[in-house]
This record gives sequence, structure tokens and C-alpha cells, in this order.
Amino acid sequence: MNRRPLLTIFLALVAGAVGTMLLDAADPPRKDIPETTVLMRAKLSSSQKVLEGLLAEDYTLIANGAREMKRISEAAEWPRVRDAVYEHHAAEFRRQCNKLESLAKSTNHEGAQFTYLAMTTTCINCHNYVRDSLRIAEKPNGGVQLIPAQIPE
Repeated sequence: MNRRPLLTIFLALVAGAVGTMLLDAADPPRKDIPETTVLMRAKLSSSQKVLEGLLAEDYTLIANGAREMKRISEAAEWPRVRDAVYEHHAAEFRRQCNKLESLAKSTNHEGAQFTYLAMTTTCINCHNYVRDSLRIAEKPNGGVQLIPAQIPE
């Protein structure tokens, strides 16, 4: 069975979803947006570059987007429970970024496609984990603080 048509349809659906999110993210910059939101939007923009590169078979765009996502991931201090599950997701994401960049440099289109899909799954799983693991507590001065929903072991 040829998986290429199914993969193309899936990539087109992902492109539409990412495009919709990017249109929402294209609002003028606001000073009240948390740094993590800005960084996640930058990571999403880099992911869109990878997807665009995959659709156009532009390996430079794929490699650059993967490298940008990895740099953002390494530089960012995300609010999270510092536990083995989160660290696994983060390490897997960086590994996939490295692999995607390498596959782009070797012009391995199919490998880059599957790695990008795996990376997207890793992102969704990590976001689900972080969202389910943290709660927001209001500070007396009006700010908010993320706290673990459960005490990590």
C-alpha cells in the first residue's frame, strides 16, 4: 500500500491547522503577553517553516526551521514540573530537531516527513502533560504562579 497520498493529506491538514494558528498569532505584539507565549509562537513559526519546506521540498528551509526550534527549546525556561516525564519529552524533541536537520541536509524527504510528524506528536504529548501537571495559583499582588498539580517524586 502506498502511504504517500495519506501522508500528503495529513500534511495538508496539519498545514491548514498551523496556518490558522499563525493567523491568530499574527496580532500586533502586546506587552502583556508572557515570555513563554512569545517563545511558543516563535517555535510555532519555526515549525511552519519546516512544514513549508516539506511541502516545497526546500531542504534549507526544513533544516533552518529545525535548528531554530532546537535553539528556542534549549534557551527557554518553560514553566513546568521538573520531572523525568517532562525531561524525556524535551530531550526527545531536541533529538528529533537534530534528526530533522540531518535528514534535510541529506535531502531525505520521506525521512524528514516522518520525523516532523513524530515531532508534532511529541509536542502535543508534552503540552498535554504540562497542562495536566500544572495549576495556576493567584499571587497576592495580582500575578499568577504555576504550581504542580501533584508533588513530583
